Amino acid sequence: MTRRALGKGLEAIFANLGNEVVNSQTGTLVHEVELDLIHPNPFQPRHEFADEDLKDLSDSIAQKGLLQPILLRKHESGYQIVAGERRFRAFQRLEKTHIPAMIRDQISDRDMMELALIENVQRVQLNPVEEARAYEQLVNACGMTHEEISERMGKSRAAVTNTLRLLKLDEMVLQWLREGKLTAGHGRALLQYQGEEQIKRARSILDAALNVRQAEKRTIPHIPKPLDANTRAFLEELRSLVGLKVSLRGGSRKGVVEIHYTNRDEVDNLMRLLRQGRS
Repeated sequence: MTRRALGKGLEAIFANLGNEVVNSQTGTLVHEVELDLIHPNPFQPRHEFADEDLKDLSDSIAQKGLLQPILLRKHESGYQIVAGERRFRAFQRLEKTHIPAMIRDQISDRDMMELALIENVQRVQLNPVEEARAYEQLVNACGMTHEEISERMGKSRAAVTNTLRLLKLDEMVLQWLREGKLTAGHGRALLQYQGEEQIKRARSILDAALNVRQAEKRTIPHIPKPLDANTRAFLEELRSLVGLKVSLRGGSRKGVVEIHYTNRDEVDNLMRLLRQGRS
């Protein structure tokens, strides 16, 4: 099958797909199609549509009308969306019954899958996880290599490979990527860790609002194990004797006792206590 270059733009790619269906009543390519007969693209990589974005689009359509018809393919007794799901959802939001559409038949599942990905990635509508899932689908369902995907998407092979690697992250971290709390760069920085360590470092990035460069250098402070009853009793007694904050670094066999002070007077008082104990 001949590959279509992205440089031609989406309209040029659509022009070579399937057979155009002419409206028998008007003689044009634009049809008024019932929304109830239209179904989403089953290969749509985008799963989350921001309500605010749909509201803005709906408001624009209500004021100015639909500037570009959606593109459909014939499917069984109805239609499937090839391009324009946001416009379709906006019409649903406006409680319209029909939408202007151009219709093609004989568009293959593979072309549907590729076009859904191209449209979304080109228009920067996918979150990193959706983009990675879309690439994964092209690999598994279409047998495309990373190199072929990079050519179709106008991205480097390394960018495609690194995006796919994000799918190795823990599901909780993937959810933060979907929500936009973490970026793809954060995700790549976290790939060197596994399991609970990965989640712990991700939380650290969120808590400190780190950028990617900071996240790559971030070290999570050591969290000490709980002290046993005897050690806790020792520290409490020592705090009572010196009247200062006391902490312990280490374990039950060896470690370092730290006495915290805030001014010179507290140091002088501590020295007097120690001298009294020696005399």
